Amino acid sequence: MIPEQAKLEIIRRRQMGATWTSIAKWVNQEYETPVHRTTIQRWYDSEVWESQEELGSPPEDKLDERIKLDKKVATYKSEADFYKKLYKQALKDNTKKEVIIQTIRDYTKAFSAVPLKHIAKTDKTPFGHQKQIMVAPLSDTHIGEQVYKEQMRNLNEYNFDIFNKRMYGWANQLLKHASYRRQIAPIDELMIPMLGDMISGDIHEELARSNHMNNMEQMVRGASIIAQALMYLAPHFTKITIPCVVGNHGRMTRKPPMKDKYMDWDYMLYQWIAAFCNNQDNLKFHIPKSFLTTFKVHDKVVLITHGDCISGAGSSGAILNSITKLRSVVQFRKSLQREIEDALDGDLEQEFDSVMIGHFHRIDQLDIGTGELHICGTMKGPDEFALQRLQAATKPKQLVTYWHPQYGYIGKDVIYLNRYDTSKRKFLDKIPEKWMDLSSSSV
Repeated sequence: MIPEQAKLEIIRRRQMGATWTSIAKWVNQEYETPVHRTTIQRWYDSEVWESQEELGSPPEDKLDERIKLDKKVATYKSEADFYKKLYKQALKDNTKKEVIIQTIRDYTKAFSAVPLKHIAKTDKTPFGHQKQIMVAPLSDTHIGEQVYKEQMRNLNEYNFDIFNKRMYGWANQLLKHASYRRQIAPIDELMIPMLGDMISGDIHEELARSNHMNNMEQMVRGASIIAQALMYLAPHFTKITIPCVVGNHGRMTRKPPMKDKYMDWDYMLYQWIAAFCNNQDNLKFHIPKSFLTTFKVHDKVVLITHGDCISGAGSSGAILNSITKLRSVVQFRKSLQREIEDALDGDLEQEFDSVMIGHFHRIDQLDIGTGELHICGTMKGPDEFALQRLQAATKPKQLVTYWHPQYGYIGKDVIYLNRYDTSKRKFLDKIPEKWMDLSSSSV
């Protein structure tokens, strides 16, 4: 403690310019009381500040410190108010989006259910007792985009009418492949992973300028056509599972988001398709909020993601590197507690055997050790960007794969879609004044 009789002398010495160290030495010598210099300094600051406040004129050095402190407080308060405002706005926006999705589910009239048709049995073949599963990804439909054949040297053309024809051809060809396959093995189940970039979107200025329709119309009309395709397939399989992930073209922000990535026109399209097909009991949808998810084919786990999270312009090395990193992240869940897994909805397996992605507009297959990584093609085909910047032109096509209960993935077919461009067969495309009546007008 500082001796009471030394306090006035300490103040005088400090005002004469003495250092805190010299004052501490003086106190120790004069009063035989060791006091640390910082203790004396704190007492002095408190004593002098209080006395100056009583007089109404704090010392100049303390006044500067107080002003700096007040500025910091004002800055932090302003930042707190700003982030509070952002939080309230984000909460309001998310609430609006959830209300829209719930409204779609509650008020959209679903298509009338269609009965299952007789599925031929194949008991006479060596594989007749082992049911296979068809997995036919639907990826990169880019609904609403226009590709002009005169700008493509007649290599490709794409618009909503051609999308509709290719969609019909895709569904029809799936049934043919199922019929062929059923000659050697029973196939009762179909899986249709939807891998994103279902609409063209407006993330690029030229798309916003050249698209055939705006995002809302792309979503509604596209959902109607795809839902009709699923209802067309529904009678021919006892179960059809549709897991869905969003892409990047349907995003609602200019820059790719990391949070709330699911708030995407693809997500809205999936919800609307599910609403249209709500009456069909053998159609099962899985529409997670994560940018990736998994599903099981027999005992094999397949991970799906759009592919825009992979850098490196689609090279095999870049894709394999990203999937290897992703595998280590997913496997990390082995060490998590069960409560955490429950909080994550339990929709993601701890490990995966195979992977399916879109995004790169080609069909390809890579070995990842435990299975295959499938790049699943595009319904759009090549466009002006691919021709000019990548010098690439891949035909519009989609993948069909077959999975055996014992051997897993055992083969694939490719559906080439441009063959249907001149076909007259397509689904009904008619938008009524009230969208909730769309399903009844499309049957």
